[in-house]
Amino acid sequence: MNDFEQGVLHYNNKNYIEAKNCFINQLKLEPNNYVLHHNIGVTCIQLGLNQESLSYFDMPCKYNYADSYISRGSAYRNLGRYEEALQDFAKTFLIDPYSATAYSNYSNTLREFGKPDIAIDFIKIANRIKPDNTSLLNESITYLTMGDFEEGWKKYNYRWFYETGESLKPNLPGSEYDGTQNIEGHIVLVYHEQGFGDCIQFARYITLLEQLNAKVILLSKPKLSSLMQYNYPNVNVITWGENIPEYHYHVALLDLPKCFNTTIDTIPNPNSYLRVDEGIRAYWKNILGPKTKLRVGLTWTSNGIAYNTKFRKMELSELVNVISHEYEFINLHFDPSNEEKQLLEQYNVRNLNDQLGDFYSTAGLISNLDCVITVDTVTAHLSGALGVPTFVMLPNYGCDWRWFLNRNDSPFYNCVKLFRKVNDNWDSVIQDLKLNLKFLD
Repeated sequence: MNDFEQGVLHYNNKNYIEAKNCFINQLKLEPNNYVLHHNIGVTCIQLGLNQESLSYFDMPCKYNYADSYISRGSAYRNLGRYEEALQDFAKTFLIDPYSATAYSNYSNTLREFGKPDIAIDFIKIANRIKPDNTSLLNESITYLTMGDFEEGWKKYNYRWFYETGESLKPNLPGSEYDGTQNIEGHIVLVYHEQGFGDCIQFARYITLLEQLNAKVILLSKPKLSSLMQYNYPNVNVITWGENIPEYHYHVALLDLPKCFNTTIDTIPNPNSYLRVDEGIRAYWKNILGPKTKLRVGLTWTSNGIAYNTKFRKMELSELVNVISHEYEFINLHFDPSNEEKQLLEQYNVRNLNDQLGDFYSTAGLISNLDCVITVDTVTAHLSGALGVPTFVMLPNYGCDWRWFLNRNDSPFYNCVKLFRKVNDNWDSVIQDLKLNLKFLD
């Protein structure tokens, strides 16, 4: 077995470092083998070495190797170089007009570039040529980004198959609630999915189930259980690992918008729908001490692993430019690095994260603030659900569908104002934030 064959074996087993080394060794013997160049490039992408991968695609692209145009386009997309990504995906069409992957990637890039109205036609072409779970989900996301919930919810169930051939949906016994059944007097099991922010954002639908006189069991993430139990006292809140009581129907939390035929104009409870008791408010009020200035919370990054996380975060060294002696700033980021802690101290930002517990505790702190400034992360949803004035900083590439496009407000939260990045830095956003802080009561 030569190094090429060993490299393929390592790659298929996801041993990417070993695969790269084998391909490079073989390249020394076959320097003009463009397939080897391509293989090294795609291996670099798997290792997160997107910039390094680019040069390896030059030779195969000269041979019009379609897979290399797709892969190089993906590397450009990962780097946020969307225009170059679009060019490479488009070149693939000329080589292989039936490449579903090229159409799908082209569509995704257009959507992330803020052009879902154009992207939708290309994802539909991809799905006509060769539909797969990921591209069908991307069609759903594209419609949702445009605010077309009716079309968006139709294929949103493909989220359960994202990047896998098997469903990740919990295999629960019994009937699934789809909005058509009469659930009066019946027990409905609602189970969480995705991230903490998703759970907080769509918890608003629990009230709608209760208004139909259903009894609700909520299968919650542990760190959210106290927050949910306090706000929904008639709901039986449990967590994974506990015995699930008997129920009549089950439904995933993010299927409820479809069950209730939600449109962008009928999103329920856009005002505050979460709160904390006076005890936890008083606890944090005592820790914060006498108030002499307006208090502003700060979050600059996310712990999420989603593809677009790398675009929506910012450096604390950039956010500190919003800091002014006119306000008292509070860190809301859960796990700042040692370097970030030093910077917080340098700018007199209070760091209380070592006293934070679950999200109910965090909600107690946020309820004592006058404003929250945050990137797209769970903090935005928690603050928005509590009704605290919230300034959400959004990227210019890869913005999540739930913030939509070309608007500075949110139909999900009346207290939220959106600040969208314009160029490749946050300078204009920082200036807008400083101006808007002056209008706080």
